[in-house]
Order: sequence, then structure tokens, then C-alpha cells
Amino acid sequence: MNKFSKLIMFSSVLVAQFVSTAAIAQTAPDGVLTGSVIATKGITLNCDLTLTLNAAANEGSIAMTPGDANCAALNFNNMPYATSYVPGGTTGVLTFHNVNVTTITLGDCAGDISGTWDGSTLVIDDILPADTAGPDCVVDGFAS
Repeated sequence: MNKFSKLIMFSSVLVAQFVSTAAIAQTAPDGVLTGSVIATKGITLNCDLTLTLNAAANEGSIAMTPGDANCAALNFNNMPYATSYVPGGTTGVLTFHNVNVTTITLGDCAGDISGTWDGSTLVIDDILPADTAGPDCVVDGFAS
């Protein structure tokens, strides 16, 4: 095989890999994703995260469990939540709408929370606003 043919073959493998990676993120996550999050609202908790997603129905549920024992005291109310997914190149954005969380500290949290989906992992680095008092809920983590 001459050098030109090898270059063409190598280039097409790279392009195919890029196209398949980009295509993966065009589809909303579906099924059960697990991972971990650090949730902060006055205190910081390290929690295990389970997301149960139904992409066809645009809805999902959230559960945070120990890690830290106090994670069990976080209550996600009014589930399942409506979800939306906006694809964009090699990643997309998954948003849970009208999330309502009873927290351990004053004020609870409510609103929308989003993460970036790359086709295999949802990365969450977002703020869920305080509902009635106290600081916002800061959430950093992942699920895959």
C-alpha cells in the first residue's frame, strides 16, 4: 500500500470516529444512569446519584442516596420531572424542569437543573435556586 492510500485510510478512520462520537450525543440519555454528586447548601454532602430517564416520554426521576448518611434526608418531590434535551455537536444539554428538593438546611431548593451529555456521561455543574431561604443548592457530579 502506498503512502497516499495509507493516509486516506487513516483519515477516513478518524472522520468515522468523530462522526460516531458526534452522533452519540445527538440522542437524549435513556434508562438508568448512576454516579455521584457533591451537593452543597450550607453543608456539603457526597451522595450517590441515580437518574431514571424515559427519553420517549421526556421525563425523569432523581435519587440521591448515601455516600454521606445525610443524603438520605434529601427528598425529591413531585416526580417524575419533565425533561428536555437539546443536542449540540458532540454534546447536548439535558434539563430536569421544576425540580423541588426538601433539604436538610433552611430553605429547600426548586427550579431547573441541567447537565451536559456526551453520549455516555452526564456531567452536572449547576445551581438549583433556594426555594424560600438560605443559599442555593450547588450540584457538581456525573452519571453514566
